[in-house]
Amino acid sequence: MSVLFLLIAVLFLFSISAALVTYAFFWYENAWRARCSPEGAGLGATLLSGLLSSFISVVFIILSYPLGFFGSLWKPEKVLAPGPVIVLTHGLYHNASGWLLFSKRLRKAGFKNIFFINYGSFFTSFENTFEKFEKFIADVSLSAPDRPFYLIGHSLGGLLSRVYAERACGGLVPAGVITLGSPNRGSKLAAFGLGELASSLIYRGPLFTRIESGSARLPCPGLALISPADNMVLPYEAHMVPYEGWAYCQTSPLSHTAMLYSQSVARKVIEFLEAAENRR
Repeated sequence: MSVLFLLIAVLFLFSISAALVTYAFFWYENAWRARCSPEGAGLGATLLSGLLSSFISVVFIILSYPLGFFGSLWKPEKVLAPGPVIVLTHGLYHNASGWLLFSKRLRKAGFKNIFFINYGSFFTSFENTFEKFEKFIADVSLSAPDRPFYLIGHSLGGLLSRVYAERACGGLVPAGVITLGSPNRGSKLAAFGLGELASSLIYRGPLFTRIESGSARLPCPGLALISPADNMVLPYEAHMVPYEGWAYCQTSPLSHTAMLYSQSVARKVIEFLEAAENRR
């Protein structure tokens, strides 16, 4: 028990330290806005709100993370309930446990057919991870061949969802894509990432040159939720998709990971899903 307590304490201190460091970069990156525009006047309050939400989300992450290794908890064997299929994709260094509260809110709103994908963040590349993502979607489509499906992704999970939709064809085109705090053009903080997958997400780096080459477009409705206090996707412009067709919605000041646990963020996602279903 003492060893487990020590491990949890170390993880907690590491996570708090990471939040403090990333918000130091956030302050540095956004300080010029506070001086150059009226919108930047509340930078201190925004940073404080993001920092506090980050500390709270750390508790959820540490307590729930082990659940992500139990695949039976996350992957339904078949689709039983009426309605669309939802595919939830976590971000870098996380796992399916990040969707614990979010998926509960989706089910309460009537979206019961939920699939979760788990992928590793180390010893892999974006291309290999994307191939795994494609295979997962193909398997889901076999489970529910006549159902519309929506892709919802946090951080890197949102980028994977967006790129999949851009390349989709035939019957595997999603009915909609929703991203939460996704680095649609990378992030400057990826320079400090561990592993090939993380470092490939550098802001406007070679990966994004490849993704943006050609005539990329979204063949379905898309919503990008962005927090003004996101401490991992820097600069703010890195959230933006480099072509038209996306709707953008700014959330309350939340940290990058706190978006997963926010009731207001879940509400915005549910409203998008309900509106998209009503249009069908």
